[in-house]
Amino acid sequence: MQVALTMVSSNVKTGPIPTTTSDRATCPTTCPFYDKGCYAKSGPQAIHWRKVSNAERGFVWDEFVNQIRKIAKNQIWRHNVSGDLQHNNGNIDYKKLRQLIMANKGRRGYTYTHHKLNEHNIVSLQNANMMGFTVNVSCESIEEADRVMTEHEIPAVAVVNSDKTDRFYKTSSGRKVITCPATIHDNVTCSTCGLCQKADRDYVIAFPAHGNAKKTVNEIVG
Repeated sequence: MQVALTMVSSNVKTGPIPTTTSDRATCPTTCPFYDKGCYAKSGPQAIHWRKVSNAERGFVWDEFVNQIRKIAKNQIWRHNVSGDLQHNNGNIDYKKLRQLIMANKGRRGYTYTHHKLNEHNIVSLQNANMMGFTVNVSCESIEEADRVMTEHEIPAVAVVNSDKTDRFYKTSSGRKVITCPATIHDNVTCSTCGLCQKADRDYVIAFPAHGNAKKTVNEIVG
């Protein structure tokens, strides 16, 4: 199981921050984009992801965790441009997640997960967010993201139809939704935004479908 760390990303959306890519085996097969619609299956990121998954790039887990400690204090960084949290048959590997949480101390790491919200995973994610490593639950609608935040007090994001580009709007319950600024403003990146890293936020972040698989994603999210 390999994880690659890029200390200064050249990704135009993330900006020049540290980013990681995990072996495809970390992705839950229950993810609605597992077989089709995954943005990371095309372009330069797909090539990188394939090399990581084939163990041609990256580090084994313990070495990877040590590399995270080399990231500067208070630096925002994104875990898993591709890939998800390590797991055992769909249950997040909390031992490994806790190692990552501890390595992140003093840093501003964040990521997203499509793992099922069973009891074990809910507690694991709640702990991560309380301990300073932000894990957003990825959803396929703003209403589902709203429910996750309300019921479990875990930050959530939602993939929405590519036509939905309003800067601000609300869920049916009145929760605020903010469209990812980097998707609608050319001068904004993850390095200058940081909304997804705020674990205690009270709003959903929406990501309009994009990339080569945009049409497929639109069909999935409606």
